[in-house]
Amino acid sequence: MKASYSLGETVEMGIDEAGRGCFWGPIVAGAVIWPPEEEWTDEHREITPFIRDSKKTTKSARPHIAAAIKALAVDWGIGFVRAEEINENGMTWANQEAFRRAIGACYTGLEPELLLIDGVLGLPDLISQTPVRYECIPGGDGLYVPIAAASILAKHGRDSWVTEWSEENPVTAGRYDLLSNMGYGTVNHREGLKSWGAHELHRTLFIRNWL
Repeated sequence: MKASYSLGETVEMGIDEAGRGCFWGPIVAGAVIWPPEEEWTDEHREITPFIRDSKKTTKSARPHIAAAIKALAVDWGIGFVRAEEINENGMTWANQEAFRRAIGACYTGLEPELLLIDGVLGLPDLISQTPVRYECIPGGDGLYVPIAAASILAKHGRDSWVTEWSEENPVTAGRYDLLSNMGYGTVNHREGLKSWGAHELHRTLFIRNWL
């Protein structure tokens, strides 16, 4: 895992999403500016080895790592796009809009000079009147710390939202086994669709073959 893409010469922001392939609920993006390695404290050096692709972090460890990222990052933000918006505007728009909202949620006002985006979906008109350079990096959450950190914030943010919603709506959550699958299209989720039909937070294009 590399600390940066440009060897600390520019202000880099890692960006990644969670929940793009789900049947149910929002897509969530994270954005993180991680300090260059020469500015790391002992705390940065302690936590950075645990910052990796969110799919390779355990559910029990993820909250601690996410909290450390928020405490130690130069800047960070999380962006949510609701299922209703996905249904209305499509997934490509929703994915890009989640990126925009994550960047907009950053609080320091420090504008990045380079966006490191996991995957292949770019953002040519992202955040200001001045175009921001970006690099689309397939598998970037396994290569660069800023992207991996963004992936963890996105995953933890989405899972926390689904968990809170499910605890507040246990009957509906139980029908689709949401606490177990976090909205992904598991066997139990598909069985729930066959038995109960679609919920208002389902993504209509994603589930049409299962109704």
